[in-house]
Amino acid sequence: MSSTPRTEYFFNTSNGSPHIDDAGMDLPDIAAARREAIRYGGSLLSDDPDMVMQDNGLRIDVVDEAGSRCFAVRVTIED
Repeated sequence: MSSTPRTEYFFNTSNGSPHIDDAGMDLPDIAAARREAIRYGGSLLSDDPDMVMQDNGLRIDVVDEAGSRCFAVRVTIED
């Protein structure tokens, strides 16, 4: 029985200072990584909504196990 290939994705965050995710998460595809990035961002903002008030807002860069950036999720406030 063969298993479905999975990729390890890392969710690096920045809201003024960077945080590199060194744990990563094995996910089946990029669509699952997008959903996880959105959930993760929501969790961060739920814990600390003021983090998005900074000039740069919140950014989550999702990179694969090869270190290639797949996409970014950005949350900002515009007046």
